[in-house]
Amino acid sequence: MSRRMPRVVAAIAAVVALVLTVPRTVAAQMYFGQNHVQYEQFKWEVIETEHFQVHYYPEISAVAQDAARMAERSYARLSRLLSHEFAEKKPILLYGSAGDFAQNNVFGNPGEGTGGVTDFLRQRMAQFYSGDLHSFEHVFQHEMVHVFQYDIFSRGRAGANFGALAQVQPPLWMMEGMAEYLSIGPEHAWTNTWIRDAVVEGTLPTIEQMTVRPDLYFPYRYGMALWEYVGARWGDDVIAEIMNAIPSVGIDRSFRRETGLGLNELSAQWHEAMRQRYLPQVPTYDRPRTFAEPLLSQRRSGGMANLFVAPALSPDGKLISFISYGSLTKGEIFPDLYLADATTGKRIARLVKSATNPDFEQLRYIYSQPSFSADGRYLAFTGQRNGRDVLYIMDVRRRKVIRRIDAPVEQLLNPAFSPDGKRVIFAGLANGVGDLWMANVDGSGITQITNDLHGDAQPQWSPDGRTIVFASDRGPDTDFSVLRFGRLQISLFDVETGRITVLPGQRGLNINPQWAPDGRSIIYVSDRTGVANLFLYDLGDEQHYQLTNVLGAITAIAEISPAITWARDADILAFVYYEKGDHTVWRVENPRRLKKAPFRDPALLAEAPRDSAAPAVVARPRPIATGAPLPLATTTDTLAARRSYYRAPGDQTRLSRETPTVTLASRGGPVTVKAMLDSADFNLADTTSMESYRYRARLRPEYIAQPNIGYQQGGFTQGVFGTTTLIFGDLM
Repeated sequence: MSRRMPRVVAAIAAVVALVLTVPRTVAAQMYFGQNHVQYEQFKWEVIETEHFQVHYYPEISAVAQDAARMAERSYARLSRLLSHEFAEKKPILLYGSAGDFAQNNVFGNPGEGTGGVTDFLRQRMAQFYSGDLHSFEHVFQHEMVHVFQYDIFSRGRAGANFGALAQVQPPLWMMEGMAEYLSIGPEHAWTNTWIRDAVVEGTLPTIEQMTVRPDLYFPYRYGMALWEYVGARWGDDVIAEIMNAIPSVGIDRSFRRETGLGLNELSAQWHEAMRQRYLPQVPTYDRPRTFAEPLLSQRRSGGMANLFVAPALSPDGKLISFISYGSLTKGEIFPDLYLADATTGKRIARLVKSATNPDFEQLRYIYSQPSFSADGRYLAFTGQRNGRDVLYIMDVRRRKVIRRIDAPVEQLLNPAFSPDGKRVIFAGLANGVGDLWMANVDGSGITQITNDLHGDAQPQWSPDGRTIVFASDRGPDTDFSVLRFGRLQISLFDVETGRITVLPGQRGLNINPQWAPDGRSIIYVSDRTGVANLFLYDLGDEQHYQLTNVLGAITAIAEISPAITWARDADILAFVYYEKGDHTVWRVENPRRLKKAPFRDPALLAEAPRDSAAPAVVARPRPIATGAPLPLATTTDTLAARRSYYRAPGDQTRLSRETPTVTLASRGGPVTVKAMLDSADFNLADTTSMESYRYRARLRPEYIAQPNIGYQQGGFTQGVFGTTTLIFGDLM
């Protein structure tokens, strides 16, 4: 299935659960061949590897080769972890952006919260590039797990043995939880947040509850936590034994045979283990009310759900824009852009009505947030129009969009005004690569600021306009030569020189940086302690400071969603807080007063001297004429520049790096999920053995109905008659 975000509309999850219980042939008839709006004409090509047929179009060729190599590495990992091998090559469908992915005729438009989809009939896995290769690989391996699961059910032939799948009806916690655990590994801070919150609130679901109501109990997080517990207690190799036994004996019997526990007993012991783990920690954490005030919530701001995300404070701290649901009785059932009083939380106006305005097919609110101009007159935000993301500038007082900027990118996120209000910087995704872009507020002067394979996101101008802070995977953990991608870290871009510097001393996921009013420090969100909290980096003493230690987490819908905003003139910070399954917004005045002693990370006590931090990279801005074709991204990074190429007729193929074939057995120790995911060079394929060719459409049977034969005598005619139904479809 897909990486769907939780608690958006409960009915959506119910429909997903319903589809799993319907025979796949019926589901195929509901989805395949739908006449979706086509804004682009994709010219598909194929990279064929030992186990896959990777489908892509020329615009994303710069990243498709790496995806093919990642596919073989993912296969090598999962074939060991799940003790299963493919008997046929599996198709992979790659899209350059969420907007392109929404135009597919296979699965339909699953929405912004879905990163990938896999089907049982042909075992196609499809996903799009999000600009951050670490997140891309997570979704990539997640969907690959589904291919393995379906192939185990179908016994090596895609679409076969559907009876076993229909009889078992595997619940979402089993399928999605396993896919998450085998693609992320143990000790995932975001998953731990969900489980800790549920344990504290007494809402941790039983296995039966997860099975019956996946719409209430998000199967990705709870299911992953359950599989992590199983792997930690009985060893990760037991997961393969359970998975391979399920098609034959069912879920309960397979668990009982491999662990000695039925599902009810397993559920009870899992609950007890989670209580013993998380409850003793509760006194060490703080509730937000100890240092902040509530601002946006269902109680204070109304609405049909406690979901308030993508906040943006006006510079004077008097207004706040956000995305939320409105009143059910008024039919405001889609996430829309609202304006509220930043003191009382009372809604003032709905700024965008996406359900009735064709200019806003979707509002980008999971991975983006709006931004006020320095004088508070204008609000910049993004939405999808005609299959591509568009930058909108709204006159806040008039509640009217005064300008639409079409940039040569497929996805546009996190716009931010310059201090003088003349320019806007944003994260743009083009050809599968996320970079920083800049434009004048009149739509002219569109310039690409960074231009490499690194994922750059969430930019913000410094108060003096000389520096841009942003989140990027440019840290020391990223090495493109072996396709190892680090987590996002806070980086600085010097506007005058183009020099990029990664802040030293970072660990874990670090996102959503915001400048202090005086420009001397930066507040950001980090999960380095195992919980997403506010941290501050002082540019003067070059030290990190932990500002909060919350029981829940400072996070929005997704793990890398923006969650904080800082009103510079008023020195007020607002943040999205997750607790009790809700996302509410809180405010704190003068957040720098929370600064105490410098943070000392036990894992980094032995880090190298500051002058040996990740080297700075010079990025040279290039002006791009609006509407001009976008060139393939090139790289200025020293690691990424290790690539070499040779040219063949009509082709550009990467030379083999002669990466040695590595087995974990040679490294010693048991084969675990963590060790497998940490082995970036494990069976990493080269490209010289891969074949490339143009894709040609071909129909093949999707479904053949049981024939009916009968005999009729008399009436208008007589004789023997027979009927059947054949449904044909193309892979794309």
